[in-house]
Amino acid sequence: MDRRHNARVSVQLPAQVWGLNAFGQAFTDSALVVNISFGGIVLRGVNRRIRIGELLDVRIENSNAQFRVIWIGPTGDLGLQNLTAETFLPKAVLLHCAQAAAAC
Repeated sequence: MDRRHNARVSVQLPAQVWGLNAFGQAFTDSALVVNISFGGIVLRGVNRRIRIGELLDVRIENSNAQFRVIWIGPTGDLGLQNLTAETFLPKAVLLHCAQAAAAC
């Protein structure tokens, strides 16, 4: 049984990520959002040591949101919980879904 509270959508959205690494040093990195829901995202390609519980800011196109790292996968993917009151990236997700639907 799936314990998720929100439906997830697979995406491939380039993003900018910034925050503090596991050593307390500020960083900015490019990454890829590979999964998104109203409650959070999964990031791939952050090449920094990050701790669970760390706060990260993510930007896709003109949308910014703050997230908390809630899990780190064995391949380095980061599961992030949305801390922003608004829904994150609705236009980007809708555009991705529309493009995927048109390709079928």
